[in-house]
Amino acid sequence: MKKYNNIYPYDIAAVILAYLRGEIGEDDQRKLEVWLDESDSHKVLFTRILREEMQYRDIQKILSYNASEAWQSVKQKMIWKKRKRLMRIYQIAASVVIVVGVSVAFLLTKEGIKTPVSEVSEIIPGRFAAKLIAASGAVYHLDTLDQVELVTSSAANNGEEVVFTDREIEKNTKEVRYNKIEIPKGGEYRVTLGDGTRVFLNSQTELRFPESFVNTKQRVVYLTGEAYFEVAKDSLKPFIVQCKDYMVKVLGTSFNVNNYEEDKVSKTTLSTGKVEIDMEGELTTLKPGQQAIIREGKIDVKEVDVETYTTWMYENFRFQSESIEEIMTKLSRWYVMDVFYMNESVKNYHFTGYLPRYAKITDVLELLSLTTNIEFNVKGKTVTVMEKS
Repeated sequence: MKKYNNIYPYDIAAVILAYLRGEIGEDDQRKLEVWLDESDSHKVLFTRILREEMQYRDIQKILSYNASEAWQSVKQKMIWKKRKRLMRIYQIAASVVIVVGVSVAFLLTKEGIKTPVSEVSEIIPGRFAAKLIAASGAVYHLDTLDQVELVTSSAANNGEEVVFTDREIEKNTKEVRYNKIEIPKGGEYRVTLGDGTRVFLNSQTELRFPESFVNTKQRVVYLTGEAYFEVAKDSLKPFIVQCKDYMVKVLGTSFNVNNYEEDKVSKTTLSTGKVEIDMEGELTTLKPGQQAIIREGKIDVKEVDVETYTTWMYENFRFQSESIEEIMTKLSRWYVMDVFYMNESVKNYHFTGYLPRYAKITDVLELLSLTTNIEFNVKGKTVTVMEKS
């Protein structure tokens, strides 16, 4: 029989899921048999996993996440968005919830295994939260308001998304007044601008945008942080995202910009259409599936898995061979926590896969520990990262 060394729990979880669905192939079947032969406790555990009641109970307990309900929620979102290309992605994401649930289930039930994180209640997932600072100077906390009336626009708000509607203004009005939306750490929000452009704003992000686009020659917005744009087409008015060191120019397309001030790297990832990046007169054009990486005044373009960078606003984080340091930076913005590394080498471990966006931090860290040689200690709002002893 073929030997399989270093079969991680996450791999076995995927194999077990394939078995439960009746979709297991010959190679995975052999992996399962090898794993079962390794220990009597594996056989006992496998028997328990076969019980549907146990699966449901453990997944609920560990992730506090119902995959069926999540998929129903996703389908409702898809009715609004009508983006068929993403439908398959969400089906996969819902499946991964089950894989992860099973994986953590046998991590916690396997006799004698060390739990790599501490129980803690201070660190919680992010939520919808945003502050609107109007051009007039008035401040509105959008997560607690409904309708907002501004000088040249109105804003319908439901606690998760604010939709601006431009009003007709005098044509000789030349001054462009800017509103600003600030997303705190541990927050997210969605905005539909007056031109119909939809923007998903990630935590610790700031977006400045005109109070009205009616008399503007260009649609210019200013971004610090991360946002996904679905730009409304207007051939007469290019849409420009101005970042610290460069700008992204489009007519109508969808793309993601990651431009945090404290990060060494800024990334623009194109989903559909075409964008042009202008950095001090140097122009770079992106095609769908390409990402521009801006580092130390230089632009590098590469092909990427677009969904890894453009679906963060939904139910799961998705990572493609990202370092633990990069992942913990993103998690710290979402969970509002401090991260301490025992040594520099621990930052260089990498992870590929999904992490649930609304799960408890202890469960998320358990998943990271499954497929790497690191463990975590949580105390208060500080997470310490170290190599497994």
